[in-house]
Amino acid sequence: MPDLPQASRQRALLAKFVEHYRRHLEGLLAPRELLKGSVYKLKTRCGKPSCHCATPGGPLHSTPVLSWSQGGKTRLRSLSRSDLLRWRRLTEAYRRFRRARAQLVKLHRQILGAINRLQQGLLVPPPPPASKK
Repeated sequence: MPDLPQASRQRALLAKFVEHYRRHLEGLLAPRELLKGSVYKLKTRCGKPSCHCATPGGPLHSTPVLSWSQGGKTRLRSLSRSDLLRWRRLTEAYRRFRRARAQLVKLHRQILGAINRLQQGLLVPPPPPASKK
């Protein structure tokens, strides 16, 4: 006999998963541009012996850079103040996109599990063999 309470629970669970799925899907559809990389401040010494960065423990020079991988090599590009916000926004959008994608993968697994349990809850056994006279 079908396990109708089990099937009902799985239907409710599937409805909840679909709502979560919709929200995460919106996160994937929203961005128009993405950049796989990161923006950070690169701190270096300039090499001038009389500079403050040459003293041990002295403050280093910092410049914002964009870092990305291309052809198996890490590339760096110095960023101007005017470009900094745009590249930071694009790299953060990429990270949000990847997080939403990972959540969708997780939800897919949960949805498939709930569908399998729903199927099991709805299955009826085959008819018994006909009795021979």
